Parts: sequence; structure tokens; C-alpha cells
Amino acid sequence: MIETFVFSSEDIFLKEDQTNIQQLLEYLKSRKQQIGMVFYDQEKMNQILLNDHLTDYLDFTIKGKETEIIPQELVDFLQVELTYQKVNYISDSLEKVKKAEEFGFKSIYLAENCYKKTVPCQAFQDFEQLHLGVIENRFDTLM
Repeated sequence: MIETFVFSSEDIFLKEDQTNIQQLLEYLKSRKQQIGMVFYDQEKMNQILLNDHLTDYLDFTIKGKETEIIPQELVDFLQVELTYQKVNYISDSLEKVKKAEEFGFKSIYLAENCYKKTVPCQAFQDFEQLHLGVIENRFDTLM
């Protein structure tokens, strides 16, 4: 089953060890999953795409506006996917994961202190845990 994984901002990539990020992205790509990112800061986005070689993994990027919790362009772009397949929205912001749920995304909260808060969705402490969670979910789906 094809899924889409959307990262809520470029900042989420700057907080983590790049090795863990690339391992997750390589796993998703090897399973033919669609990967995208919302970005707000062009300079940070360029740094991530060029310095960390993430252009090889991303299928799409959407320019968000600081005033938007979830960019309408993202919802419009993924309208078909939201109707017919699972679209995961990965964020370190509780406000964003709650709003993403309203639009039909399957939210994933990614924050170091995720276990200290009550969250309405799956939560992982870092990219390594998220990677293991994605593998576990795939295994459960196959069974």
C-alpha cells in the first residue's frame, strides 16, 4: 500500500541526527512511498536540500505561510491522496497535528518530550523511534 509522508517544516530536519533521518527516508523510498515537506524559510530549505542531500528523497515541497497552521496548498495538492490512501503528517507541533487530523491526515507527533504530553495521535521521541514505528505499522498491516 502506498502512503504519503509529509513533514511539517524544515525545522524538524535540523533538530535530528542526519544519519537517522536519511535511514528513515531511504526506507520509505525503498518501499515506494511518497515523501514531501512544507517549508517556511527558503534559506533553511536550501541548506537542507543541498547540504544534507535530501533532494534525492523528496517527491514534493510546498511553500507555507507563517500565518497558516496547515497550508491550504498542501491540502489541495494532496486532495486525491487524502480521499483514497493514508497521508501521514509528521510534526513537532501539537497545534499542527491537531489541525492536520481535522483535514483527514493521520498525524504523527515527533518531539523529544512527547511522552510528557497527552497527544491525540501516535508520538515518537526521535527519527529512530519513528523509523521503528513505521516498520512495526507495516508489519501489523501485513499480518
